[in-house]
Amino acid sequence: MTIEEIEKLPKNFIRAEMKRRDITVKDMVKLLQPYGEKLNVQSFNNKMTRGNFSAVFFFKCMCALDLNVVRLKD
Repeated sequence: MTIEEIEKLPKNFIRAEMKRRDITVKDMVKLLQPYGEKLNVQSFNNKMTRGNFSAVFFFKCMCALDLNVVRLKD
């Protein structure tokens, strides 16, 4: 796996899990509120576009999506 692929993993993983669960960005913003994230749709999209958010934000997203296991490879 290249460095570029690794850098894209977190945002791609979040987007894929949202799609798999049929969760919109608006829904995701609401799901993140109990985890202390005060985002709006635009700010969430900006984070995803930049893709350089913290590991803490990634795990907040995983908790919001009720995901307990993260597999990097099949």
